Amino acid sequence: MSERKHELLLIAAALFISAVTLLYSVLDSPKYNNLEALTITATVETENTTVVSEKININTADISELMQLEEIGENKAASIIEYRKKNGKFRIPEEITNVSGIGEGILAKNIDRIIV
Repeated sequence: MSERKHELLLIAAALFISAVTLLYSVLDSPKYNNLEALTITATVETENTTVVSEKININTADISELMQLEEIGENKAASIIEYRKKNGKFRIPEEITNVSGIGEGILAKNIDRIIV
């Protein structure tokens, strides 16, 4: 085999190995969906009152957590969970208005506290 053909064969092998390595690293990389369980808490102190504003993940919250949202009682919280079981996870916070009994007014009061 000529020296030139040998060089071309080595270059082709190196390119192939590089391509396989790159493909493996892309396919094996984490998907970064670990943020679903993230809870963010902010504390604001006024003169005599401390207000705690915790973000609620409507895809993972249980009834008691959902009831921390304004105008969400036990029945509406149960409806959110039932909707989630039937339709899968919420993709955006605004989808909560698809749940029976939850309209734009309730969404507006809670939009800063809802995450998905």
